Amino acid sequence: MSDSLTPSEWFNGHFGEHSLSVMKGLVAAGRSAHERSLEAKAGSGLRTNDAYGASFWLALPEEIVAELAFLPGAEIVRPSRGRYELIIFENALVFPSRIGGDSAAPDTIKLRPSKVRHEMFSLEDRVNLDETLDFEGLDYEEEAQGPRYVADFGSATSLIFIAYDCSARGGLQHVYIGDATLQDDGTVFWLYREELPLVALADDVTTLTLVDETIAPRFDDSIPPMPALELRRAGETAEDEERTDPAIKEEKSGTEDDERE
Repeated sequence: MSDSLTPSEWFNGHFGEHSLSVMKGLVAAGRSAHERSLEAKAGSGLRTNDAYGASFWLALPEEIVAELAFLPGAEIVRPSRGRYELIIFENALVFPSRIGGDSAAPDTIKLRPSKVRHEMFSLEDRVNLDETLDFEGLDYEEEAQGPRYVADFGSATSLIFIAYDCSARGGLQHVYIGDATLQDDGTVFWLYREELPLVALADDVTTLTLVDETIAPRFDDSIPPMPALELRRAGETAEDEERTDPAIKEEKSGTEDDERE
C-alpha cells in the first residue's frame, strides 16, 4: 500500500529518491518508541505515565537514527555528554519531539524553552549571519541544573522538526513534519507542515482474506412448499374443510400452541 504513495514536493526536496523510505522509517520509529515506553511503564510498576514519558523522549531519537542510518552521507551527531544522538542529512538536522499533554493540536505545540532548542530552531539564521554552529546547552528534553557543555551540530544549516502525538493509552496517533521556528515561550510556529499517513505507511497493515470460497447456504435457499390448490364444493365452508382435512386442523392447532408459548 505504501508503494502507491506519492511524497510531497517538500519531502522530495529534502530526501529525494529516499522520501518514501524515510516516511516509513519515521512511522516505524514512533511505533517502536511507543512499544519500548510501554515496557518501561509496565516494568516501573507505576500507575502514572511518568515512566512512559521519560522513556519515550530517549527512545524516539534512538529509533529514528536507526531507521534513517541507511541514508547515504548521513551524519550522526551527539553533543558532549548528550543523552541521545541526532541525524543530519543534506545539512538538515532532524529533531523529533513528543507533543506534550498541554498541546491538543499541531498548531498549539509548546516545547519547554531552553537555549539549546532555540539554537537548533535558529540554525539557518546563524549560518546566514556567518556565526559558529557551536553552542551551549543541556539535553534536549530536560534542561536540568548542572555543568554546561558545548554541542557541535556538524554540518547542519537547517532544521527538520517532527512532532509525534503519542500516548500510553492511545498509542501513535499523529506524526507531523516540516519547517518551524520556536517562539521565546516555547511555542512552535510552523512555516510548513504535513502529516504522515500512519495507516498507509505501516508495514503490518491488516488485510481481510477469504479462506473459503464456498458460499454458505442461506436460510431461504430451500425449495418453498407448493400447496395443493383445490376448489371448494358448492356450499362448503372453511370449517367444513377442516373437518375433512386433518392436516389443516393440525397446522392450525400447532400455530395456536406456539402463540400461547
